[in-house]
Amino acid sequence: MQSSINRDGFLPLDPDELVEEGELPFPDAAADTAREKAEQSLHHLQRELRLLRARMGLLREDAEAALKAKATSVDANAHVQLGSYPWLKLAVATGMAFVLVRAIRRMPFGVLLGGLDGHVSQTRRW
Repeated sequence: MQSSINRDGFLPLDPDELVEEGELPFPDAAADTAREKAEQSLHHLQRELRLLRARMGLLREDAEAALKAKATSVDANAHVQLGSYPWLKLAVATGMAFVLVRAIRRMPFGVLLGGLDGHVSQTRRW
């Protein structure tokens, strides 16, 4: 610690002049400084959190808009390809395919091979 007399030989008017550089003027200053740093860090993290939430909100809105646009595009393509009531026509086609597969599975294996026999003999002749 410096002496209480300054260069001119007088007592200093400012009490901070009595403290050496880097030395705290009173013991609670370290706690206040650490508390202030912690509060600053907390405020910084809270600000970053708010920014991240805002960015996530923007991304969520963009994703929703993209999904809606894609759904509209798919619906328009279905109407172009299948005409009016495309989903009903697609459901009927899927149901018919299911029924046809069930019917083929119930057929005896020999009947299926008998139907293929003519095709196999035709390919051997070539």
